[in-house]
Amino acid sequence: MAGITVTPFFVLKQLGGTEQTSGVFGAVQAAAYASLALLSAGFVSRAKNGLTIAAGGILFYALFYASMPLFRDWRVILAVSTVAYAALALVWPALHSWVGAEPDPQQRARTMSWFNIAWSFGFSLSPLLAGPLYDLNFHYPFIALAVIAGIAFALVRSLPHESAHFTEPTEELLMARAEHDKASESFLWAGWCATFIANLLAGGIRFIYPKRIDDLIQSGELRIVGDIAPAEYLISAPATNYSFLAFSFSISTALMFLMLGRTTWWQHRFSFLVGMQAASAVAIYILGRTHSLVIMGACSSVIGAFLGLAFFSATYYSLSNPARKHGRAAINEAAVGFGGFFGSLACGYVAQHYGIVTPYLYAPMLIAIAIALQIVLLRLASRRGAATR
Repeated sequence: MAGITVTPFFVLKQLGGTEQTSGVFGAVQAAAYASLALLSAGFVSRAKNGLTIAAGGILFYALFYASMPLFRDWRVILAVSTVAYAALALVWPALHSWVGAEPDPQQRARTMSWFNIAWSFGFSLSPLLAGPLYDLNFHYPFIALAVIAGIAFALVRSLPHESAHFTEPTEELLMARAEHDKASESFLWAGWCATFIANLLAGGIRFIYPKRIDDLIQSGELRIVGDIAPAEYLISAPATNYSFLAFSFSISTALMFLMLGRTTWWQHRFSFLVGMQAASAVAIYILGRTHSLVIMGACSSVIGAFLGLAFFSATYYSLSNPARKHGRAAINEAAVGFGGFFGSLACGYVAQHYGIVTPYLYAPMLIAIAIALQIVLLRLASRRGAATR
């Protein structure tokens, strides 16, 4: 997240790019991530230990992303950052597949909760570190990224093989969870669709909204709340201001993970997913209107909570079938990547040609279409499941 936080400002300030340029960076990175996630599913799932490939992906990510400030040509920097994001596609499906080896569904949900809370808290705290570091010197957050990646590499290398850590499911457990697994199968496509739209919104916020913050600072219109202006030291620190929004987004994702891992009522409950999407539609619209950092943070929290629900539930459903868990985890990560791709690219294009707030004002229409599509997908899957019984 340290890299995600500072990349838009690096593109805008160091490379002299526009909001569309920043969107292109985010889109190309996301497309590379999604594509390799799909392509890697076959060979990583057949590897003796997928964690070894995950550790390699972390090293490649750190090496390439941390080297971005060493170059001045935007095409070289785009290529370097794209390779880094592609390397991450070797990491996340393997880690989710390892967690998904837990045979008991409820214990798996709790394990998933702790795993997702761990990385989402990292996502929450890193903007508070990366934003101020960038405003001090744009090299600093990239150095911090390399150090953090080194720690992550060591942690992944310390994990045991899944066969040594998790027990095989008993016949009784397989029989007891049969209906639960069938229900999870029917929610797969709707869950992936929700993950796609959640990351489409996230892509537009992460790579384009920093320009909105910068514009409000330049025009003197940014406010804390009401007519209260930011403190003097914040007026010339756009990355620090944006880091508060990134923190709000990620901490609400983490809290949603905590709730989902401790409860079961949300499982196979489509109304909750629809309600969070409707709330996100309102929040993204307000983001296009407000000048208040407090309101921006509140709206970011709502959208972050929706992303947490969409991602956690889709991952949970993807891991319900042990024989296909790695491939489906890769598809889920591809939904993350392609959502970020279209969100960054489309939001950047619309912002550049029709105004920086325009994509946020019209995003609710896309969310409405996505909800309608999820309803169709859920009904088709339910009929297919009923026909096979």
